[in-house]
Amino acid sequence: MLVEAIYDHGRLEFPVPLKLKHDRVRLVVDVPDEEIAQQPHPFELSEEALQSAQEMLDEFIAIRDAPLPPDDELPAVTPTQIERIEAFGLRGRVRAERGRAE
Repeated sequence: MLVEAIYDHGRLEFPVPLKLKHDRVRLVVDVPDEEIAQQPHPFELSEEALQSAQEMLDEFIAIRDAPLPPDDELPAVTPTQIERIEAFGLRGRVRAERGRAE
């Protein structure tokens, strides 16, 4: 059941009274990111590990955001690559047909 609650100084308050079967109930609370003052780290990592992770992330972002070379500078597509592209297309069509059949 989805219910609305208001967080007030460490307590959840329900605008509409809610009678629960038990005195203690585990809940899942969805808190908007912008309402969290400090994001907790799920793991306690050393500064060295955090720095290494940041460097990898920066490298990934640079690769992802790098401009593509002009088409005339790209290598020719090999027969193996063409075969694989066609196989991916066939797989996509088969999955689409299965989805319609279900």
